Amino acid sequence: MRGLAIFLLVVLLIVGALYATGALTGNAWWKPGASNKPTAGDVMTDTKAIDLQGARTALAELQMGAGRVTLSGGASNLMDATFTYDVTAWKPIVDYVVTGDEGRLLVRQPSGTYQTFSGSYRNDWDIRLSSATPIDLSVKNGAGDIDMDLSGTMVRTLTVDTGASSTTIKASPNAMTSLDVKAGVGEVNLDLTGDWKNSADVQVNGGVGSIKLIVPANVGVTVNAQRGLGSIDAGGFTKDGSTYRNAAWGTTAVTLTIDLKVGVGSVTITQK
Repeated sequence: MRGLAIFLLVVLLIVGALYATGALTGNAWWKPGASNKPTAGDVMTDTKAIDLQGARTALAELQMGAGRVTLSGGASNLMDATFTYDVTAWKPIVDYVVTGDEGRLLVRQPSGTYQTFSGSYRNDWDIRLSSATPIDLSVKNGAGDIDMDLSGTMVRTLTVDTGASSTTIKASPNAMTSLDVKAGVGEVNLDLTGDWKNSADVQVNGGVGSIKLIVPANVGVTVNAQRGLGSIDAGGFTKDGSTYRNAAWGTTAVTLTIDLKVGVGSVTITQK
C-alpha cells in the first residue's frame, strides 16, 4: 500500500504540472506561440492612470501570462499602475469603458508574446486601486507570483486563477463578500484577518502545493475541507468529519464560510 501511495503521489504531481502548463488541455489561456521565444532587452517602465470618469463602481480584470503582480490600495484614481518589463512585446494593453455608473477595466499582456518565462526576464505589474470605489476584481496569472494586499480597498468580490504561481492575498474585510482562488501548482497564503463588515463565502482550490490560511479569532469561521493526498493542521478548531469550526462559530452576526479543496499538499489553518 505504501508503494501504491507513493506512485499515486508522483502521478498527481506530474498531472498537476502538465495541467498548469496547458500540456493536457492544449495551450494555456494566454496561448503562447511555439515559435515566439522572447528576447530580453533594456528594462522599460510605463505608468498608467485610469480616472473613474463618473463611474461609481467598477469591474477590473488583470490577465498576465507570466511575471509578478503586486496589488494594493491607495490610488488617487480608479487605478494607478507602473509596468516594468524587458521584452517589448510584453507592453500591457489597458482598456477602460464606462457604462452607466459602472466602469470596466481590463489590463492584459498581449496573447502569444512568449513561450517560456524564467528569472532572466523582467515583467512586473505594480497596481494600486482606489480605496473608496467598490470593485469586483478578477486576476489571472499563468506563471509567476501574485502579492495582493486588499485591506485598504473596497474590493467586494475577488476571483484568482493561477497556473504555476506563488499567491499571497490579504483580503478586504471592509467590503468583501466573495473570494475564489484556483491554484494549479504552487503555494497559496491567504490572510482573512480584519474587521469584517459582511459575511463572506471563500473558496480555495489547490492542485499541487501548500495552503496556509489565517482567519480571525473573533469571527465565526467554518471550513469544509476536501483533500486528496496531504494533511490538514487546524489547531484550536473543532473537527466534525471534514468540517472544522472555531470557538466563535454561532456567536457572531458575521461569519466566514470556507470551502477548501486540495489535491496534493499540506493545509495549515491558524487564528489571529
